Amino acid sequence: MRLPIDTAALNFTCSLPPEPVIDFTSRQQKADANGEPLNSVELVAFTDDGAQVFSVKFPGPLPAAMKQGMPVKVTGLVVSDWAMNDRHGLSFRASKVEAQKAGAA
Repeated sequence: MRLPIDTAALNFTCSLPPEPVIDFTSRQQKADANGEPLNSVELVAFTDDGAQVFSVKFPGPLPAAMKQGMPVKVTGLVVSDWAMNDRHGLSFRASKVEAQKAGAA
């Protein structure tokens, strides 16, 4: 199941620079269903109640300007649950992750 996340009340900061998502078998960058290259970035989400660190996958070119500590804008964020044998967890996917413009809140 995929559940959308309302990002309006969240502030995101880049914890680690984005990197390509690499296929374990082929050692090539993975692509999404539309053929766009898939990337991953570790983010910190801040709310009035605290913070959470998590990785988000997103399609498109690797945003070279996104650096550690930089505020970012996340569009179309969804969370999905997954299970494989005895393991299970949550994965996060966004339609877009970009460096936030200077002066934007």
